[in-house]
This record gives sequence, structure tokens and C-alpha cells, in this order.
Amino acid sequence: MEINADVRPIKGKIIELTERDVKIEFYGRMGMLRVPLRMLICGKHPEVGDEVELKMSYVILKSNGR
Repeated sequence: MEINADVRPIKGKIIELTERDVKIEFYGRMGMLRVPLRMLICGKHPEVGDEVELKMSYVILKSNGR
């Protein structure tokens, strides 16, 4: 079995901001995600329209035919 782990950046923009979380819409029809403000790593307070990037990792398993 071959295992390929890959990390890809997924970019989007903030479309909604509340006092506790942000709603992010990802480019390329990748969907939306709502995350708590404490999960953001940034140098300034986020605003609607700011571009963001999420590092997503996934694993692809390839079997040898067994």
C-alpha cells in the first residue's frame, strides 16, 4: 500500500463577521466554512472582504490490488 500525504493551500475571503466567528467562502466552488475568531492567525482584526488561506491536508491510499 502506498500512502501519499499532501498539503494544499485553499484560498477564500471572509463574507461574514460576528463577535465570535467568521464565515469564509472558498474560491473554486470549494464551499463555505464558519470558524471561531480564536482560530485565525493574523496581525490585525479581520474584516469582511479580507482574503484568507487554509492549509488542508489529506491522505491518498493506493492499494496493490489486495
